[in-house]
Amino acid sequence: MGLLTVDTVAFDDIQTPFGKDEMAIGSAAAYISLAASYYTKNINLVSVIGDDFPEETLNDMHSRGINLDHV
Repeated sequence: MGLLTVDTVAFDDIQTPFGKDEMAIGSAAAYISLAASYYTKNINLVSVIGDDFPEETLNDMHSRGINLDHV
């Protein structure tokens, strides 16, 4: 069985009383895809990203078995 996730993928800056995190990967599709990668390798992510999206992040997602052909 495969999984298809569709959403925008971007980064969030998060600040709470316990700390701050800048450039944390955000979006439901990203979290779903990353979580599902623990259970299956047939994951397809469809999204738009900016030209400045870090290649390292895409490589990490690809290494987890996430198909990024439509990103």
